[in-house]
Amino acid sequence: MALKIYLFVLLSMAQVTADELKPAALLCNYIIYSFAGIDHEKYKIKSLNEELDTDKGKNNFKAVTNLKLVNPQLKVLLSVGGFLDDDEPEKYLKSLETTDSRAKFVNSAAKLAKEYNFDGIDLAWQFPIVKEKKDRGTLGSIWHSIKKAVSSSKDEKEKEHKEQFTALVRELGAALRGNNQILTLSILPHVNVKAYFDGPNIKDWVEHIHLMTYDFKTPKRLPNEADFAAPTQFITGRNESYNIEAQVKWWLEQKIPANKLLIAIPTFGRTWKLTSDSGKTGVPPVKADGEGEEGPYLKKEGIMAYYEICPILSTDANPPSTLLKKVPDNTYRTGTYAYRLPKDSKSKGLWVSFEEPDVAAKKAYYAKLKGLGGVAIFDLSLDDFKGSCDKAQTKFPILTSAKINL
Repeated sequence: MALKIYLFVLLSMAQVTADELKPAALLCNYIIYSFAGIDHEKYKIKSLNEELDTDKGKNNFKAVTNLKLVNPQLKVLLSVGGFLDDDEPEKYLKSLETTDSRAKFVNSAAKLAKEYNFDGIDLAWQFPIVKEKKDRGTLGSIWHSIKKAVSSSKDEKEKEHKEQFTALVRELGAALRGNNQILTLSILPHVNVKAYFDGPNIKDWVEHIHLMTYDFKTPKRLPNEADFAAPTQFITGRNESYNIEAQVKWWLEQKIPANKLLIAIPTFGRTWKLTSDSGKTGVPPVKADGEGEEGPYLKKEGIMAYYEICPILSTDANPPSTLLKKVPDNTYRTGTYAYRLPKDSKSKGLWVSFEEPDVAAKKAYYAKLKGLGGVAIFDLSLDDFKGSCDKAQTKFPILTSAKINL
């Protein structure tokens, strides 16, 4: 069975246009337009930026679904939730609580999907985020630290919300099937999956489940410690759940068929500031001082697109002060990192954990080896869409490497 590639696209924060996605559309099976949200009063699906998404402006909904003209086998889905819909996030739990509120969402989502020629809906539903706890290393079961952390959750109705989300999946899945459309799930990082996802009772309603296997460590959650953001395997001394293998293992234990699970490959790096107290080796975990400086294009602290990272990498033992010393992952367990030490006590250095094409290739091979459904690239717009990172001018090198190895 051929493995699948899902491509998440966030045109709201990207420099890429829908037209520039055409080469990528030939390499994948699905594109997921990210993200739509829900109205906090009516519980209906809504665009988070009508000027970008709809015919009131650029109409990117239509531009992306029109990529099916480039690849007739391509399916385009609309993802709801994610991290962009930050207006009254409690609405995601409240909207589950009655049959009427769920029906409003289901009917509006099915209608919008049909109106803009989407082939289905992806639910990247927002649930309470587990607070960061000190790593326990090899002690205890994989989910011990998560269970302990959940005690601080403010959701007093976890059991009810789990049952209600299962009902939503069933109701939306049925509505979409009636329109010959599909439903997928995206599991956001740092959600207590045990509290909210009933694997055996949702598996028959979803085409695939995307495990967002990145951002295990971020400068927002751990501002004072730079570390690997998306390792494949357990790293000694870290939380046992903070790696791809642990995530996949848990979902398989919930009786989800392996071919319905996809692992995510990020196209961005997480960045931290280094100081004179960060040491001289760059070997993680490294003492840090919050989010790293913004890149020239995204202009967001704590994150850099791959195309922002690749021009400033060096493999020299002593690179120029303007570049980052790259430390490749020869074991393909942890991911690549790069760093620049501060010049003096008054300046700041930079440390970044990121994916590069070689690591993406190994993660795709891992998915194949484990019999998974494939990989999800998050987010396509942060891959090198212009082909400026290598001499061959390869466009979308992370996507391309993953595709070759599936």
